[in-house]
Amino acid sequence: MNLASDPPIERKIMRMEHRVRWQHPAIRERGIDQTRLVIDPSGGHRTKHDAFHFLVLGDSGTGRHRRHSPPRHIAERLLPHKNKAAFLLHTGDVVYLVGAAAQYRNNFIRPYREWLCGGENWESITPQNLLFNQPFLPVLGNHDYYDLAPIISALAGLTLPLRRYLQWFHDVDTGWRGSDQGGCFAHAFMDVLSDVPSSRLADHLDRHYTAEWDGHRCLSYQPGHHTSLPNRYYRFRHAGVDVFALDSNTLIAPVSGQDDRVRLRQQLKSLEDEQAHCLKALSLKASDENQRDGLMDDLETLQEERLDLQRRLQHHTAVDGEQLKWLYEGLIESHRDPDARGRILTLHHPPYVTERTKWAQADTLAIRNRLRNVLDDVNTALGRHSRNHRTVDLVLSGHAHCLEVLRTHDTGHGDSFTNWVVCGGSGYSLRDQRGQGPDLTEARDNGEQRLVASSDLYVGRNWADCDGGKAYSALRVDISEGCPLRIQLTPLISNREENGWNEVTMDPIELLQTDQLKPMSSTAE
Repeated sequence: MNLASDPPIERKIMRMEHRVRWQHPAIRERGIDQTRLVIDPSGGHRTKHDAFHFLVLGDSGTGRHRRHSPPRHIAERLLPHKNKAAFLLHTGDVVYLVGAAAQYRNNFIRPYREWLCGGENWESITPQNLLFNQPFLPVLGNHDYYDLAPIISALAGLTLPLRRYLQWFHDVDTGWRGSDQGGCFAHAFMDVLSDVPSSRLADHLDRHYTAEWDGHRCLSYQPGHHTSLPNRYYRFRHAGVDVFALDSNTLIAPVSGQDDRVRLRQQLKSLEDEQAHCLKALSLKASDENQRDGLMDDLETLQEERLDLQRRLQHHTAVDGEQLKWLYEGLIESHRDPDARGRILTLHHPPYVTERTKWAQADTLAIRNRLRNVLDDVNTALGRHSRNHRTVDLVLSGHAHCLEVLRTHDTGHGDSFTNWVVCGGSGYSLRDQRGQGPDLTEARDNGEQRLVASSDLYVGRNWADCDGGKAYSALRVDISEGCPLRIQLTPLISNREENGWNEVTMDPIELLQTDQLKPMSSTAE
């Protein structure tokens, strides 16, 4: 039995297009690009190649922990870096378990209240009226699209008052409803034009879509005034760095292959048995917070693995070709623009990761394949024949509950020699690194294993540097002045111990520049 339901890709696209009135005649006639935003157009920072820093967190939105709150602690860890930050990127899964509006106040508004106008009175803020005092820019995670399975929704709602009274299963993070197929995220963070009466749509567009970028009108993102996103995927520029924010949930349709369907069904049945065992154990150990946390983590992992297998068993799954075309065209345009000095992608699902439950999932391999295809096509269009020239400078993701810094080697594709950072350990649960080690390989056509990526830092559950404890994390990213683009990462890590929190200070990590790349053998021993 599925505890949660994940809408089909076609449904996600259709519902989100309806919410933003995608390509409505009033939008087209004004020449508005619904995938661009300009942050504080009066600031004048779009073309200058100044130094700046921004913050990153992800997979944070839980209210499970009654005695301590990892999301709140990580938010406090970011506060000393907040005031001068250009923006904050959230890599998705803003609210667990199913992105429900009822969970936003405790799971998002309360921990991140310093980023909200009126945040000192966070109890009175609803997810429909969020207004940020600094740019807070999320992408959709899988949990932000989930809904509860109907029978689970009924049970969760009927038992909620009793669970709250007894503090029993209250930490499951569910009420009556789920995300409304991403609707709660849309109303919290996006400009939901479907809620604007048709008689007022023109006025709304003329008040908020006033910024200009390369001849296009686009949304003006103004902290303290109007802080909505124009679409589920979007791009913006700061100090010459183009940031592309993707909705990876519509890009993870399994790549066609020769899956053994009998074996997949056997694996699915095995996961169902494990899930039933966990639910039984959870009912017997509901009063022990540590044991409950571990069992809830296991349940969430099993649910994601079930959904991954179910997608592989589907015969026909849509591919979001329009978003891939948008990314392709945007990257080419960015490379040809003399005012652009670098490119960063942010998305939820990681193309490369060594976290135990995600490294070989079909979702991971699908997003890697589709991103590779886009980067290959971009390089072809730009006339590039050497893979030593990066197509993108940094890729930020979440989904895997850890902080990980990786680099690709010569993959044979446009994602060679690229920096990858997974920032998904900001509060929900933490997971181990896989037992096979930090190097990722792929099989060549002749069966030989090619080394494609290596992990240089992994922080999560059982982190050795904190004696095997739980190490939650966020990230500060510094961009130096000028060209070529120089990037420095500062991990912000907090270790949860029995007696409280221990702040871990790490030295900044300088990412290699293109001219420092050294070709190496890509054959694994």
